[in-house]
Formats: sequence, structure tokens, C-alpha cells
Amino acid sequence: MRRNRDYTLWWSGTALSNLGTSVSTLAFPLLILATAGSAAAAGIVGTCAGAGVLVGLLPAGVLADRRSRRAMLIGASLVQVATMGTVFWLVAAGHPWLPAIAALALVQGLASAAFRGAAAPVVRRVVPVSQLKAAYAGAEARDYGAQLAGAPLGGLLFSLARWAPFLTDALSFAAVTIASALLRTELGPDRGSGLPAAGRSGARSSALHDLGVGLAHIRDRAFLRYALLWLALMNLMLGGVGFMFVVTLRQHGASSTQIGAAEALATACALGGALAAGRVVQRVPGRRLVLGVSWMMPIGVAALVPLAGRPWLAGLCLGASTVLVTPLNVVLTSHVMATTEDALTARVASAMGLASMGLGWLAPVLCGAMADAFGVDVPLIAVAVGLAAMAGANHFLPAVRELGADPGDDEDGGGSPRTSGPPHDAVPE
Repeated sequence: MRRNRDYTLWWSGTALSNLGTSVSTLAFPLLILATAGSAAAAGIVGTCAGAGVLVGLLPAGVLADRRSRRAMLIGASLVQVATMGTVFWLVAAGHPWLPAIAALALVQGLASAAFRGAAAPVVRRVVPVSQLKAAYAGAEARDYGAQLAGAPLGGLLFSLARWAPFLTDALSFAAVTIASALLRTELGPDRGSGLPAAGRSGARSSALHDLGVGLAHIRDRAFLRYALLWLALMNLMLGGVGFMFVVTLRQHGASSTQIGAAEALATACALGGALAAGRVVQRVPGRRLVLGVSWMMPIGVAALVPLAGRPWLAGLCLGASTVLVTPLNVVLTSHVMATTEDALTARVASAMGLASMGLGWLAPVLCGAMADAFGVDVPLIAVAVGLAAMAGANHFLPAVRELGADPGDDEDGGGSPRTSGPPHDAVPE
């Protein structure tokens, strides 16, 4: 992969962009807490950013299958440079007005959705199908590394100057803008491939029609239906685990420092899994990996109940139970990519992304209500039961059997594919 110029350029640009995003993600609530002194106000800014992404994902997917993806990447990145540059200017000038920051966060979320839609097909365009697993494994390691480094870097920069994290993020978006412009590979979309008859006849179909075609494509394919439902339910479950991990440890007397250390240990395990993902997915059949990881997670979540009074062991248990989630994401993503035509890639990827994010916001609300009503152990037990039910279903679902033979294994590795495709840059966790 290091010899592939375009992949290396894309990986580097998005690594810098993700690092900048991780830095500003920590800095935003710190800024609002420091200026407004309100956790609710900090939550408003985060909600605006998340709402922008959710609202924009499906339209972005349609647009990326109709218009120049390179132009979308560059345009969305430039908007992000402008929004973060404006935040930097407001903070440096001493006027971080909450309504302005919230509005900029909303614009930032919309631009992020547009970028994600156009970025979905990039990896499958710049690497051959036979190298998709390696490419997505590298993307997962990139993202975990950015997440792990971004939080402490953001805290350090904010302590030096409140405007520093936002300037850093603006510069990171400039880096991915340059990377997008310098890619030599034609990013598409290709015309005449995978389009309905009306689309090939020369008359441009409506955006709503194109969205319907993309959703129908998912509906008509068992594996895509499975992947969409898996993403939605898994992010709901893991969102509940992440929330209850903090609540449960706190209820058992752990200090904030101990909780932070336990979370760092779990994140380090996830990073280790990301770094090993390339080797794991090449050596373990996809179906076996799905079944194994499916059972590791409910066992690990259930074990958090008796270990809640020992933060270090709880963090290690959580990390061990999710260490292979990244290889699993690589398997699912590469299979979706290899079986989706280029003309539909962005729409399919955006729908998958929306599914992965759509239910996650419910987890803290549901788990918090259950904890107040029945105690902190009950939500973890409920999540473990739900994960076990999903693991049991995987043994019988025909879609999971498709992973026994990866379609990419039989492909010629000599050139960039043009007719099949969603990525880690396409299917969010």
C-alpha cells in the first residue's frame, strides 16, 4: 500500500483532517464551558454539529453519485476551512458568541456530511479490489490513532491558547483539500454503469428518484440489509456500553482519574486491534470472525457487572471484548464495497452511515432511564442479552454465509476497480 501514491496521499490528508477534528471536538465543549459556564450550552453546540451530519448524509450520497466527487471533496473541505477559521477568529477576538458558534457547528456538520458522501468511493477507486481489506485496515488504524492523539493534543493546545485548537483544525482541512486536489485517479462518478435505464438514456433523473434507487438497491440485497441493520443495532448497543461504563464505575466509587485511565486502556486495546486488522482479516475467514466477535462482546459486557468495582480490570475487559471490532468492520466494509457498483456507492455508503448514527443518540437516554429505575447493573445486562441475541442470529442468517469467501480474493489486483462498492471512509462505525 505504501507504493500506491494516491492511497498514501489520501490516507495522509484524511489522517491530518481527522486529527484536527479530534482536537476541536474536545476544544468545543471546553470553550463553551469556559465562556458560558453551561453544560447544556456545550451540548447545544455538539447537537448542532451532529444534526448537520445526520440531515446531510443522504442528500450528500445522492449528489456524490450525480456530480463530480472531486469537486465535492474540495468544496466541502474549503467550507470547513472557512467555518473553523471563523471560529478561530471569533475566539481570538474574544467574542465566542454562542449562537454564532452553534450556527457554525451546524454548517460544519453539513459540510462534513458532504465530504463523507464524496469520500465514500475514494478508496475503492484508488486501490484494486484485492487490496481493499488492507486499505480499510489502514484507515481504521488511522482513525483510532487520530482519536487517541487528538484528545490530549486538544487539551494541551487549549491550555496554551483557546483559539489554537480551532486554527489547527482549519489547517487540517486545508491539508485534506490539497490531498483531494492532487489525486491522480479519476474519482467519478462513471456514467452508464449501474444506472437505471432512464439514467442511461440521457435524461437526468431527479435527486429523489436517485435516492429511491439507492435505497431499493439496499432493500433488494440481503447482505446490504444485514449490514445496515447490524450497524444500527451495534452502535445503539455500544453507545449504551460506553455511557454505562462511566456511570457504573462512578456508582462503584471510581474517581474521574480512574475512569479516564480505564477508558484509555480500552481505547488502547481498540487501537491494537486496528493496527492488527490487516493481518487478522487476511488470516481469519470473514464468517468465523463475525461469529467470534459477536460472542466476545456480550461476554465482555456481562463481565463488566462484577468488575465494576475494579476500574483497571473493567477497562481491560471492555478493551478485550471489543479488540476485534475493527477487523470485523473491515470485513463488512470491504464486502459491501466489492459488491456495490460505483454508480451507487455514495448512496449506499450514506445510508449505511445514517444507520450507524441514527440510533446511537438513544443509548444514553434509554440506559439512563433503566439505571434510574432498576439500578446501574440492569442496562449492562440488557445490552449483553441484546448482543447475545444478535450473535445467535448470525449463525443462521444467509447473509453472514456470504463472508465465507471474500469476493475480493478472486479479483485481479492489477488495477483500480471501476464498477463495484462503501468504505471505512464509507461506512462509519
